[in-house]
Amino acid sequence: MGPRLRRTIRRLAVVPLRARGILLAGAGAYVAWGVGKHQADYLLYPAGICTIALVALAIVCVALGALRVWLAVRRAPAGIPADLETTQAVPTGFRFPRLTWWPLVEVTMVWEAPVGVAVALEPHGGAWGELITPHARGRHTQVARRFTVEDVFGLCASSFTVVWAEPVRIMPARAVASAELAVGWATGDAFSHPSGRAEGDLVEMRAYGHGDPMRHVLWKTFARSRRLLVRMPERAIAPSPTTVAFLVAGPGDEPSCGTARLYLERNLFGTDFLFGADGAAAPAKDRDTALDQIIDSAQAEGGVALDVLGKNIDPMRLASCVVFAPAVDGPWRERVVQFAARLPAPPTIVIGVDGMPPAAPRSRLARLLVRGGAAGDADGDALAGLPRLREQLEASGMRVQIVHRSTGQVL
Repeated sequence: MGPRLRRTIRRLAVVPLRARGILLAGAGAYVAWGVGKHQADYLLYPAGICTIALVALAIVCVALGALRVWLAVRRAPAGIPADLETTQAVPTGFRFPRLTWWPLVEVTMVWEAPVGVAVALEPHGGAWGELITPHARGRHTQVARRFTVEDVFGLCASSFTVVWAEPVRIMPARAVASAELAVGWATGDAFSHPSGRAEGDLVEMRAYGHGDPMRHVLWKTFARSRRLLVRMPERAIAPSPTTVAFLVAGPGDEPSCGTARLYLERNLFGTDFLFGADGAAAPAKDRDTALDQIIDSAQAEGGVALDVLGKNIDPMRLASCVVFAPAVDGPWRERVVQFAARLPAPPTIVIGVDGMPPAAPRSRLARLLVRGGAAGDADGDALAGLPRLREQLEASGMRVQIVHRSTGQVL
């Protein structure tokens, strides 16, 4: 395409006519001059002229309306909140004219960047207010809004994009904490070994040894049996907090990210922990850095960083490990299985979900009704393979917990 042709296309693009408007204007011209004037028809001729005038009026109104909106928003503040959460509708401070009293036109707006942000417009006097709902976590450097001004007949439309150099930070919505989740975590499989350090009550006995404190000697037992015994703490089996956690990125990982955020913000890992995520160069040792790694893992490949985590951490700490995994199977599962084979103990796999796996209809009539009815839950359809994924992970020796993000229940 030559430069002259490109310039011509850009000039023609200034006219906001749609295909419907071009066909209507062409039909009006043909009726007015091709039929009405040629046959001296005093009915068709003015009808064709009125049709052309309607298209011209729509072009003028749309062009002036687009200019009005552009002048109002080109220097307006972006109005983006500091922190956004997925699935959470948040009003912003951004406003633009509704063109309420403008004839024949209406204005709409969507986000071009970042993608995955739904926009709802709410009237605020003579302006539209913005209500946004992000659906994917991430960190972005700018906001691009695309405005469209069109006439009510759909004959013409004018669209333009305005970009704000405003950082956007979208966090995964945190899972709901529940008593069931807390009890399930406290009674998990991550226990200390009975031969570890004795920290229980002084309820057990053994023979006296050189250097034992005299206050621990059982003098009454010595008086009866002439055996010198001392009290010692019991080697109680107590829960051992998880010290290492990892987030596997991939399709369907947003609920798992929200569950990982819950564990971090509720200090379920304790104070001395290491948290890694796909896309991170090194494990995080504090909550804020770990949350940033969760956000930045949106574009990473699932499970690739597990090898880095295993090489940079003491194997003894990996004996108590939690892996947050997506609810959709993928290449990440084989990487997790290979990673678990190198650990002293199998890790616990935590999978966050938003919907429920769809139940298969039993009868033929039920299947026909479901097929012919309304579409099912999108989250439930995405979780159709979750039972098989759980069976495959458990067959590899790993314990799997499925956490419902909106209720906090362990399924």
